Amino acid sequence: MKLERIYLVVNPAKPAASAAVDRLETWCRKRGVEAVPVATPSDVSRSDGAIAVALGGDGTILRAAARVADAGIPILGVNVGSLGFLSQAPLDQLVEAVERVAAGDFTVEERMRLRYEAGATSGTALNEIVVIGADPSRFCELELEWGGNAVASYPGDGLIVSTATGSTAYSLSAGGPIIVPPAACLLVTPLATHRLGLRPVLFPAGDTLRIRALERVQLVADGDLVGHVEARAEVVVRKAAQPTLLVRLSGAPSFFRVLDEKLNWPDSLGRRRKP
Repeated sequence: MKLERIYLVVNPAKPAASAAVDRLETWCRKRGVEAVPVATPSDVSRSDGAIAVALGGDGTILRAAARVADAGIPILGVNVGSLGFLSQAPLDQLVEAVERVAAGDFTVEERMRLRYEAGATSGTALNEIVVIGADPSRFCELELEWGGNAVASYPGDGLIVSTATGSTAYSLSAGGPIIVPPAACLLVTPLATHRLGLRPVLFPAGDTLRIRALERVQLVADGDLVGHVEARAEVVVRKAAQPTLLVRLSGAPSFFRVLDEKLNWPDSLGRRRKP
């Protein structure tokens, strides 16, 4: 691709990220590439010669994904955080990573997004949708329906509906399985359920889930509170029309190597191969 524009999504709470923007803008000016700060989706237009650079942690990449998904812009994640599970390069390799993109030394990976609807509240998320109790105790009871069929009633703290991307985030900490991206699915993981027989369930990506709240609950998308759902109302979750596109640099570590480096995956095979 001929790189013509870079959309910038930066975590302002990280001074190192702001300083890196200056370096990247200098690089852009020298090469005739337009650098465009992005605050909302309206700042982004569809372009074959554009990428987004997210400077921050995984939360910044999630925000970038929300802002550029509808325009189909690939995201290059540059880690300025402590985890950087979705990132492709550390901050000190920012310019090198962008130059590799400009040289075509990358691929683009599609990651499924979720669409949620609850009355007048709607949107999309890359990692997960969480329906959680609004009471200080967090207790709520939720009824899950799939394809017109009742699945179960979940008394407890709530439910997480996640993608494969989100399977290594909140769902994993709640006991959910790891799903290897770019697999497409709807993973439902109970939060602190009061019924020991209830376990995470994997649904086909093309299906629709309906969650009915028996009490007033909160609706959280990719870590942000997006609204409240009144008792007896429904939250509908399905696959979003537009995926998130992630830049993958050639030779980047495999998914399981990243698990080993970031989440302490027991890489016994790699250790056996070491001299």
